Amino acid sequence: MRNMIGPYWQGFKRSLVTYTRIPLKVDWSEDIKHTPAVCFLPWIGLVVGLLSAWPLWFDWSSSLQALLMLLTAVLITGGFHEDGLMDSCDGLVGGWDKEQRLTIMKDSRIGSYAALSIWFSLSLKWLLLSEWLQAIPDSFLGFIYTLSGWCVVHIVARFIPLVLMNTLDYVTMGQSKASSMIAKLDPSQWLVALLPCLLVGVLAFNVFDLMITFVFVAGLVLLMRLYLRKKIGGFNGDTLGASEQIGEVFVVLCLLVSYS
Repeated sequence: MRNMIGPYWQGFKRSLVTYTRIPLKVDWSEDIKHTPAVCFLPWIGLVVGLLSAWPLWFDWSSSLQALLMLLTAVLITGGFHEDGLMDSCDGLVGGWDKEQRLTIMKDSRIGSYAALSIWFSLSLKWLLLSEWLQAIPDSFLGFIYTLSGWCVVHIVARFIPLVLMNTLDYVTMGQSKASSMIAKLDPSQWLVALLPCLLVGVLAFNVFDLMITFVFVAGLVLLMRLYLRKKIGGFNGDTLGASEQIGEVFVVLCLLVSYS
């Protein structure tokens, strides 16, 4: 049993260290058998969602709760995905051709498109999350619904990059830190990634709304694929981060619509 669980535990730890700022000692030796870290991205979303939900325990206004939840999530991840969103918007919108777009994404400076994208992204999440929190009744079941829904936002949003990673070609200019984390998943690894989406999803949505949400998320992923294929012929680390941020906004919107 230990030999079976060991590779999954090693993969999860590597994923936790890579995609969050949680201090955890990890042996990065290649001879240690491990499941690809990227397949645990949705599980990392579950961890981020649970840890950043602490404001829900306090009787504060929904707007303050939403603000502190978003701030905590950013602190836990170190703005990892937000950085990808900003770089992607600068490159994809500001560049004239594939090479220029990829070069701009490598530039550490923040352009106007990056500033606009992060402002609108955080503002939309804060407003939508505030409206959603305000619409939920103050009860124990309401708390469970809120907690699971907030976790689903982070879980499903982190499933989107996995789909893009496995259906598009990887493109970059020069060396990239993301290249070591790119992996094509096999069926068992897809199951690991999909499991939290289903388990927590049924707590946040009724079955019908969950199915509808998955359909709309699939449509969103299709649009992302078409856009990235047209702009750069594939994906890179920055665009994966951008897709996660867009996914967060979209899933919060689905939660709000589902409860309306």
